[in-house]
Amino acid sequence: MSNEAIRLVAVDELGDSQVTVIEDTPHGTLAVGVSEGEPFAVSNTCRHLFASLGKGCVTEGGGLECPKHKALYDVKTGRMLRGPQGAFKPIAGPVKATLGSRRLKTYDVELRDGAIWLT
Repeated sequence: MSNEAIRLVAVDELGDSQVTVIEDTPHGTLAVGVSEGEPFAVSNTCRHLFASLGKGCVTEGGGLECPKHKALYDVKTGRMLRGPQGAFKPIAGPVKATLGSRRLKTYDVELRDGAIWLT
């Protein structure tokens, strides 16, 4: 990859979820958004059942929540903060214990001209 930044998405295109899926980046498909005023880009695949995290949402606490079973990720570190919920809630702890060590990949991004750029 060259040292040139790549424009990913305008912040005003994110909508209420504050995250979207961006395909065809040098790192493959990414979940890109804004959490607590800061841009982020992480690998798009949930560690639980491989759902698209870019179709999830950023929570009030700034985490990225999976759209399928509500697993929660720290967008700065890629660490799973909470295992799957709903029908999976009884096994959320074991899932987090086994899959939580497999962090999402995180990528350097910045806000520039109202957009998120991969740097």
